[in-house]
Amino acid sequence: MRIGVTGIFASGKGTVCEMFRELGAGVVDTDIVAREIMEPGAAGLKMVVEEFGDSFINSDGTLDRRGFANSVFTSAEKVKRLNEITHPLILDIVMERTSGAGIFMVNTPLLFESGFDKYMEKNIVVTAGNDQVLDRGSRRDNITPEEIKERLKHQIPLNEKVKLADYVIDNSGNIDNTKRQVADIWNILTRNPRV
Repeated sequence: MRIGVTGIFASGKGTVCEMFRELGAGVVDTDIVAREIMEPGAAGLKMVVEEFGDSFINSDGTLDRRGFANSVFTSAEKVKRLNEITHPLILDIVMERTSGAGIFMVNTPLLFESGFDKYMEKNIVVTAGNDQVLDRGSRRDNITPEEIKERLKHQIPLNEKVKLADYVIDNSGNIDNTKRQVADIWNILTRNPRV
């Protein structure tokens, strides 16, 4: 069973997925898959170079991720084109890695934007306060709050994601509070997987 896990940037999706992993879930992180398809020689990177040019390719053949992101996220059209290239490649890998028995958490920031939600049995949205998100994201990824805000412009607003969710986890409190919510959802999923 595939469960989509989403939220806005730095809301704590990874933390929540790690809690589910500790309970027995498999976890696939689409950010990791996205990096895999952008490695030198990978199909995604080849297609990105064809579309956007090679000015963001480092001398060792790797992608200058931050420079590329800062360029792409200034244009809705560029973001749309990048997503058209990467989303089908990512989805294929996700479906392959979650095809076995068990419960799989698919950690993906663009769950609804990409249409991946349609391939999941249930969807979870992780929420956190705006200030928390900016602080966590800045410290975790060493980027500015302005860069985070620019990226958030290309995501569905959090209140809209909450409306689309089967379950919501509030990650604005302490870690024990988040763990309790994760355990409650896990109990529901394992007791009656179709609920």
